[in-house]
Amino acid sequence: MDLFQKIRKGSQTLKLDFESIKKDLIVKYESSNKNDGQDNSRLSSSVIMPLYHTEDSTGMILTTRSKKLKSHPGQISFPGGVQEANESILQTGLREWEEEMGAPSRHLDILGSYEQIDTRTGYHITPFVGIYKGDFQFNINEEVESWMNVTIQDFWAKDFYCVDFFGMKSHRVYYFDLEDKGLLWGATCDIIVRFLREFAQFDREPKLVEPNLSNPPFFRPQTQVQI
Repeated sequence: MDLFQKIRKGSQTLKLDFESIKKDLIVKYESSNKNDGQDNSRLSSSVIMPLYHTEDSTGMILTTRSKKLKSHPGQISFPGGVQEANESILQTGLREWEEEMGAPSRHLDILGSYEQIDTRTGYHITPFVGIYKGDFQFNINEEVESWMNVTIQDFWAKDFYCVDFFGMKSHRVYYFDLEDKGLLWGATCDIIVRFLREFAQFDREPKLVEPNLSNPPFFRPQTQVQI
């Protein structure tokens, strides 16, 4: 597979260089992530950020979590979960990928770990960037309501919002309105925005809005119907 993919933003051609991403992940994040996801004050967890490239598009694979789950029900997310005893943080992500997606981890070419983040809900997340090389035939488990592919181009085309809680950018929450696919927000959206800004020349500024809900996700565009 050609590691140098091009994405169009209007008349501008953007480049997603998988080989360069791999090198940067090693240089920038491998040493800082050597705690293997451990943070005694939070639940150590990892997610897989599955990138893909086909003849038609380059994008990411995401899931919609089951509404029956106690944690983040119905939310769009990456495959992933909490680290178990006697496994590395990468093994956590790969195990969760296989359990949630029903697809072998050998279909993923892991490029490296990305910037770790702490969530307001008590998780310490290590994302792993991988290239998915399978046939998109997934057998999702009961934790997953559905899966979707979102093209990199979609992140330039879809409505993009943010809420600055307490009027502070340090408490900023991002939102993408994916229309019929749902509302992308929270930790997953934060990881994606950081990744796109660093590796895909993503320079969009979100529309600053006020919360219009008292509970998560705290903001809902008019195009999203409350379920």
